[in-house]
Amino acid sequence: MSYRPPTPRGLKPKDLVGVPWRVAFALQADGWYLRSDIIWHKPNCQPESVKDRPTRSHEYVFLLTKSEEYHYDHEAVREIADIPGQRRNRRTVWSINTEPFSGAHFATFPTALVEPCVLAGTTKGDQVLDPFFGSGTVGQVCLRLKRRFTGIELKQEYANIAFKRLGWE
Repeated sequence: MSYRPPTPRGLKPKDLVGVPWRVAFALQADGWYLRSDIIWHKPNCQPESVKDRPTRSHEYVFLLTKSEEYHYDHEAVREIADIPGQRRNRRTVWSINTEPFSGAHFATFPTALVEPCVLAGTTKGDQVLDPFFGSGTVGQVCLRLKRRFTGIELKQEYANIAFKRLGWE
């Protein structure tokens, strides 16, 4: 790399910062319930040019709730079991390919990743908040699943992509 950002206080150069876990722990300290960590395994991950660690082929998805009692529709997200015709409770490792997107957004989530999150935590007509709306994948999934949604996006360029993708231009 020709540029390396400054090392955050308390870490050594080349340490993983662990942003996803730091955010999850900060939310937990702020009163949220951290119920599950889910590994999004990307079988078709992008290659990395690193030579001193393995190529990362996963990201984290966290199930957080604001109260001890919450809606979780385990039936809506059951997965195929090893026994033909049987279904089981969803596991915490989700192997989902990334999906190509022709827009100019570099971190588009696949709809197959968003769908079980929306199905597990909502029912038809519920409101979904996406504070990092990006290209509008959450909105696209919500429309298909008959959920309402609010997307927050700071970059006008990405908001324009989402509007176009949702047919709102």
